[in-house]
Order: sequence, then C-alpha cells, then structure tokens
Amino acid sequence: MASDDPLRSVSIALSILDCFAVSAELGPSAVAREVGIAKSTASRMLAVLAARGMLERREGGRYRLGLRMFEYGQLALNRLNLFEVSVPILTVLRDRVRDMVQLGVPIGAEILFLERFESQSVDPRFHGPTWRRVPGHSSSSGRAIAAFNPSVARAILEAGLTRRTRYTVVDARRLSEILVEVRRRGWASTDEELEEGISSVAAPVLVETGGGVRAVAAVSVVGPSARLRRGGKATIARHAGEAASRIGAALSAAG
Repeated sequence: MASDDPLRSVSIALSILDCFAVSAELGPSAVAREVGIAKSTASRMLAVLAARGMLERREGGRYRLGLRMFEYGQLALNRLNLFEVSVPILTVLRDRVRDMVQLGVPIGAEILFLERFESQSVDPRFHGPTWRRVPGHSSSSGRAIAAFNPSVARAILEAGLTRRTRYTVVDARRLSEILVEVRRRGWASTDEELEEGISSVAAPVLVETGGGVRAVAAVSVVGPSARLRRGGKATIARHAGEAASRIGAALSAAG
C-alpha cells in the first residue's frame, strides 16, 4: 500500500468495513481475500481501525464491528428521530404489557439494544447497561430483523450458531425455517434460548428504502417465561407490532 496515496488508503479502509456488513467476525487473511490486498496490509489496516474504535479485536486475532461504528450510525438514526419517535411509543407499550420493552438494532450478527423501558415488575436479572449486545440467532429481536433483512440473516448464519442454553437453536437449517415462519406471521419469539427462564417476543421496525422494505430495528418484550405464556404471545406480539409499525412509519416519512 503506497504511503503517498491517501485516497487509496481511505478506499481500502471503507472496503474493509464493508466486509463486516456481511460477516460478523473476520481475520486478516479473510479480509485480504475479500478486499484483494496483501495480508500484511490487511493486518495494518485492521489494527488502525481497531485503534480508532471502528473495529474490536477479538480472541484469536479476529475482528468485529466496534462501538464507534454504532456511534456514527447513531448520528444517522438520530437524524431520523428514532429516539424522539420511539420513546413515547415504547413507554405506552411497556405500560400496556407490563414487562420490559427494548429497542434493538443489528450490528453484524449481533443485536445491540439502544433503549430499555423497564416495568415495575422487571426481573432483577435484567438490571445492567442499556447498550447490551446479544447474539442475533438466539434473540427474538435478531430473528425479527433477520427475517426482513437478508444481509442480517446472512451475517447471523455465517457467524455460526453458538449455544447459550440447552434450548438454543444451533442448527442453521432449523433457524432458516424459523425465519421463514417469522416473515409469514410478522413477529418472532424465543423461549429460554438466551437465558433460561426468560422468553421474548419481537416485531420488526420496517422502513421504505430504495431497494424496498427492510427491517432496521426491532421492538421486543422480554420477561419471565411463565408470565409471557400467561399473557399470550400472540397478543403481546400484536401490541409490539403496532408499536414497531408506528415507529417504522415515522422513520419512513422522515427519510
């Protein structure tokens, strides 16, 4: 990589970041193949991007998208008034379902929860930072988004399906079947796949784009499995879907 060609360096850096839109984690060799550069160049560029927070270095020398990328993305989301639009809508949803409500967005094969609306009956296990990352395949938000966003679905499947509990779906074919069902009915659910005793229901936030309609976020309702079953998942999903539709309509209008 020529040191006197800064535009080429910028182009390579952007191409590297594009790789992580499809694959959740990559090492220097894979990046070098994807971008068409030397492995030594890929290693240097990955290190620079990690130093700036664009990427996060993982064990074994692999990398994934870093929180700085989320921060930049958040600027765009703010311009679409995501928080301004969603806060009153999700507050009403929380009061209606009386369980915790979350707003999540995809980052590679994971879901990052941007906002959390806790009810008075929230389980103590949920206390913690709002900005929590979870695997997309074992969360209802991840499935709701992946069913309506092929890039996210591909990233999740390519990342590999790790087991979080004895109930986690780790078979790619089965997950693909689940995503087809989610797309058909319009909402997703998980039963104790992320944490035993906890279940969730999620609906996608769909927006109009140049390429059609796709999911950019998800609204989820999370709570103890027994309570969600008593409340009726289909009923909870309908409420979550109404909230997600209102957010999506507002974002599409703003865009």
